[in-house]
Amino acid sequence: MPEPVDPHHLLLIGAGSGVGAGVVRRFGREGFRSTLISRSGALDTASELRSGGLEIEAIGADIEDLDGYRETLERIFSAPGAPGVVVYNAALPDPGQILDTTVERLRTAHDVDVLGAVVAAQVAAPVLRAAGGGTLLVTSGGFADNPVPALASLSMGKAAVRSAQTLIAAGVREDGIHAATITIAGAVKPGTDFDPDNIAELFWTAHTDSKDAWQTEYRFTGA
Repeated sequence: MPEPVDPHHLLLIGAGSGVGAGVVRRFGREGFRSTLISRSGALDTASELRSGGLEIEAIGADIEDLDGYRETLERIFSAPGAPGVVVYNAALPDPGQILDTTVERLRTAHDVDVLGAVVAAQVAAPVLRAAGGGTLLVTSGGFADNPVPALASLSMGKAAVRSAQTLIAAGVREDGIHAATITIAGAVKPGTDFDPDNIAELFWTAHTDSKDAWQTEYRFTGA
């Protein structure tokens, strides 16, 4: 019978051609299969990654619909071979100054930037706990340290998701689950020190670190 959790199954939430694709490629080199969740773009990203020989499944889900999104995650984690590694890479870069942005826009951004990661952990953690361990990683960025007025909601979201992930880490560490934030302190761009494939190495490091080396935040400051 298939095991309830497959330690070589990666769930990437927020699939795109940048950091997300880099993480899938890096884990794929180690024999991982991947499930991608995205409102849009997952199919194109999945097709590109499959062309490289990777085993990919793409699922559409809108994180702004938190109830529907949770149901999607519950289906994934109730099936045999559920993901042993979860990477939350979703964000809503909605431009706007905080005094000029509506509360509704801030609430929507908060759902995607923060609560989507919390829901993923709430669904995944009990399954990983029963399996004896796993990995929960969240992508953050330099806006958490240096808020940008023109990107108020994203700046708040990156700081909040780091705090949320720190709380999650404290709650799951003794269960053998490594929860951490990967803070990317720079602009992601292929061919630079902040190339997605360079950044993906830090995700792999966080996943493979021994428990005595676990950190709640890993920082990428350039190759």
